Amino acid sequence: MSLLRKLCIVSLALSALASSCLVEGQEAFVGSWVLDPAASKGVPQLTPTAGTLTVSDAGGGKYRSVSEATVGGVTGRSEITYSVDGKDYVVTTTPAQPGAPSIMQSLERVSDTVYKSSLKLGGQEIATALNELSSDGKTWTLMTTGIGQFAMLSSTMVYRRK
Repeated sequence: MSLLRKLCIVSLALSALASSCLVEGQEAFVGSWVLDPAASKGVPQLTPTAGTLTVSDAGGGKYRSVSEATVGGVTGRSEITYSVDGKDYVVTTTPAQPGAPSIMQSLERVSDTVYKSSLKLGGQEIATALNELSSDGKTWTLMTTGIGQFAMLSSTMVYRRK
């Protein structure tokens, strides 16, 4: 699989990063969010131009996020059910790419409004992200830093509460 194809798949999965980072204080993040492309920054071919995400309580200390994003003219969907416990959780993307390595994510709480995520592709960490909720609870900022050959994934995506 080419690096560009991997990057596009991971870009779609990064939408899941935004929507899957919280348990303690999670209530503030539960709901529907819409990407603000004018306020977002990143590599044009790899940064979503449109997107929505929804976070819901899955019960038992777990949460479920579903996101849809358009990257490079392709719309994809990612889903994850998670808890903030330092364990890796599988990110499922649609459309699935045959032979694509698994995408995993682990999460940790920094404060009530800031969470740090780690994204792994085939077991290799490729990006970290800080998710921050504004004091009024209406803006969610996702600052992603790509690692190594995935450095071009570095971006800032801004979501507004629906």
